[in-house]
Amino acid sequence: MKTAFKKSPLVMVKSSIDTGVNVLKRIQKTAGVAGLSALRVAMGEKMDAQLLKESFEQMGVTYIKLGQFIASTPSIFPREYVLAFQDCLDATTPIPFTKILSVLREELGRERDLGDIFEHIDPKPLASASIAQVHRAVLIGGRQVALKVQKPNVATVIHTDLSVLHRGFWLAEKLVPSIRAANLAPILDEIRSRMLMETDFVAESCHIEKFLNFLKQMGNTQVTAPTVHHELTTKRVLTMDLLLGKSLVDETLEIAKDDEKSHQVMSDVLDTWFSSLMATGEFHADLHAGNLMMLDDGRIAFLDFGLVGKIEPKSLQACFVLVQSLQTNDYQGMARAMVEIGMTHERVDIDGLGKDLHRMLGQIGKDNRPESLNAMMLELTEIGKRHGIHFPRDFALLLKQLLYFDRFMVTLAPEMQLLEGGRLKMVGGE
Repeated sequence: MKTAFKKSPLVMVKSSIDTGVNVLKRIQKTAGVAGLSALRVAMGEKMDAQLLKESFEQMGVTYIKLGQFIASTPSIFPREYVLAFQDCLDATTPIPFTKILSVLREELGRERDLGDIFEHIDPKPLASASIAQVHRAVLIGGRQVALKVQKPNVATVIHTDLSVLHRGFWLAEKLVPSIRAANLAPILDEIRSRMLMETDFVAESCHIEKFLNFLKQMGNTQVTAPTVHHELTTKRVLTMDLLLGKSLVDETLEIAKDDEKSHQVMSDVLDTWFSSLMATGEFHADLHAGNLMMLDDGRIAFLDFGLVGKIEPKSLQACFVLVQSLQTNDYQGMARAMVEIGMTHERVDIDGLGKDLHRMLGQIGKDNRPESLNAMMLELTEIGKRHGIHFPRDFALLLKQLLYFDRFMVTLAPEMQLLEGGRLKMVGGE
């Protein structure tokens, strides 16, 4: 039997030195980008949400995720920042394949050579984001898999960035007492929690397994997810069967030319997502166009379970009532639903809240365009804050996912309603 790989004291010292160097490099890069942004402001450029977004994208993983958090949390951040960060990109330049191999050796090759596991690993990535890179590979025996490999030093970068942010928040609260009222510490804790969720591939593999078990129990053969190879999965490497297909909004798909088929596909996606949510209390919180695929065999695949939300049944039911009320312009119903969803120690004036909703949302108008719905969600949270309503942790994630679905419906089935037929009965609407 082979003995487990054990680090020598010399290797451990070298690892500590490398970590220290990486921390220093990260601080220098952050300071450099911040300095360039400050120079742009000094030269007359306005320090606004767009400039901050550009700076965040240059600073990489932590700040990209922070930007996405801002975009999905309108109950906390100002409107102009929420809108600016809704297009915060998480598609990055691929890193050299040698670095990906280094991570694979550390995670999978400690007791055996990678050649004993893989016949081939394609050096060209299928995708590259801030946290991970995906490569096609072939296992010994010929099975094709997708390798999701966490980029080197991601944990160090995130830890360093969050430490800098924590000190910055602390200093801001000391220098500007009014900021203390914003209670920034819980915001940072929430960012940290979401980032840790997305960097734990073992947890992601468990979410995939749970979803596949749900599909099996329901006898749902039209929707699937990648089969995970647990023996080749660690916190930094996720090995899954390779699924071949195209994005649901790819214009070359046949369903794009067939209204009946596109309506059925959208129904399958929504029915599966809603029934999974109702059955498990969890929901895929990042099901955008890139994470929904029409496979070559005609099935629909849900991909990337790195971000999964949870919400209490009482709040969940109220969320659906809120969506229904939005669709029918029932402002009093919306007010009652917001109180049910939110957490408040104050007595809320339902009638006054309903009138505020009518006054503010009535100006936006009712249509199915994504920008209109985004504006509605922003107004909802703003009005809620003024009435002392604080929404639960994953409320914004749920609303963001419902907005993703709205975008799909505009493209695939514009006449379709989010809550109709079986889905309406599922959430207690009939």
